[in-house]
Amino acid sequence: METSTPRFRNEWEFTRHVIQLVKDSESEWEQPFHMPESWYQDAAKRKEWIAAGLPDLLLRHKDEDGHRRMLAAELKTDAPNSRLQAEQRVFLEYFAQHMPAFVLRPQDLEYIKQILLHGPPDATGEVIEPSLGNAPSLSQEPLRPQRTIDAIVRHLVEEMSNQYFPTGDLASLRRMTPDTPDAAAFWRIMAQRRLLGNPHLEHKWGLIMHGIALMVPEAHDAKVRVGKALFEGGDSQRRNAFYSDLRLNRLLKAQGDILTTLLTQLFRMMKAARQPFDWCEMAAFILNEGEDAEQARLKIAREYYQAEYRANPSDITRG
Repeated sequence: METSTPRFRNEWEFTRHVIQLVKDSESEWEQPFHMPESWYQDAAKRKEWIAAGLPDLLLRHKDEDGHRRMLAAELKTDAPNSRLQAEQRVFLEYFAQHMPAFVLRPQDLEYIKQILLHGPPDATGEVIEPSLGNAPSLSQEPLRPQRTIDAIVRHLVEEMSNQYFPTGDLASLRRMTPDTPDAAAFWRIMAQRRLLGNPHLEHKWGLIMHGIALMVPEAHDAKVRVGKALFEGGDSQRRNAFYSDLRLNRLLKAQGDILTTLLTQLFRMMKAARQPFDWCEMAAFILNEGEDAEQARLKIAREYYQAEYRANPSDITRG
């Protein structure tokens, strides 16, 4: 059924609606910079305190690497007096060289929601006006995009590594069996992150939280690929693999309960070696299925054997 576009009495009402969408978003959006309501109502105050044409909103978002990305947006309604001014266009065209820059209207609300769910698109070099049909395509998949999963994983690591994280909760996450997670801390975290509803994925998140809990505080390093970590095992000068290629072969072929057992053993070995790795990559390995799972496995194998070659570059017996 087609839904009608909400009507807003003025630009501030539309702006306030978008700000609330940002605050309600489950993705990694931070408090937006925006023009206060009083400045909308007082033209003299706007001219005194801000440059003419400055966009209504500047939004900040953490991307999959933990870096903050921004977007600029000028908000307009369909009222005759709500038109993009020349000085506003100048500002937006400048911002567009460095970040996504938008002119957004009430009929763009569904696109706005997709941005809030999937994160900002890459900067295009031009001012994006969805109503004119030049908006970059955003994923319409109902599953969470990888950047959102990565953000959740990073937050889990930060939370469990924090000295104020309850020791009882950490102990229960370490003790629990991932296939039948029974720790209250696990279910609370799942509810807070809105991850409940799919028993199959709940078990996988159980394995992720169990592994992070086993490895903290030396759990996550975004610069260390999983395959490299398995070869080095806490010693970057190592010539012989810490995690043997026989173990690796079994791990990459395993599924179901066997995979869970092997990964739990791996997490304990990495903890003993004080060897962190990119937990976002590990989470993708655990969560993905089908072709995506195969790509995740190949990525681990590729990094492992590259690390082996770097350790033994003159060994011609290596493939």
